[in-house]
Amino acid sequence: MDRILKYVSILLILLFAVTLSAQNETYTVTANSWPADFSSFESFRDTNASTSQGAVIVLLAALSIYSKNAEEGKKALIICLDANSLISDTSPNGYKGFNINRNTIDLVKRQLEQHPYLIGSYLPGSSFQNGYKPSNPPYNFTLTSNRFSGTEESGQKKLFLPSSGADTPRPVTVKRNAKGVWKASEFSSLLVGIKKPATSNPADDL
Repeated sequence: MDRILKYVSILLILLFAVTLSAQNETYTVTANSWPADFSSFESFRDTNASTSQGAVIVLLAALSIYSKNAEEGKKALIICLDANSLISDTSPNGYKGFNINRNTIDLVKRQLEQHPYLIGSYLPGSSFQNGYKPSNPPYNFTLTSNRFSGTEESGQKKLFLPSSGADTPRPVTVKRNAKGVWKASEFSSLLVGIKKPATSNPADDL
């Protein structure tokens, strides 16, 4: 009887492991180039935002632009964020009749000012040791999902993006709009601080 219970327990563990493995998926997104400004961002968005995983990388590119040029980065964010993060704005401050809502843009501004190296930590080649300076494109990004991530069919999905300055990948939720374009809906975890980069001592070079 004990032997039977042992075998049943082993089978249940194996079944759970197989089920869990089937629910955890890995996605690769290849970016042959990386947009440095808004003019190159629009085509990058159009190329990648047709999939949920691509939309996460599009968001990352917009944040990367924002970290270098806030005005151009804001326009990039406007066209890659879900409608819930936007407000109507026909003034010169907006773009195509929209702007980013106060809570979202304040979070982006505050976190990137406090952690200017943050976005670099999500790019391939970066590390704590090299000050989160990424390598040159092309880039291969690896994202993951879990059993709570949702599905493509539902039009909403949570994916996890690793950072070289954090122990665990950060979640980003994306939604598909009526035109079939995936846009970032919730990404506050992406802006959480990371381990401070290593700093060299000038005396070491004497």
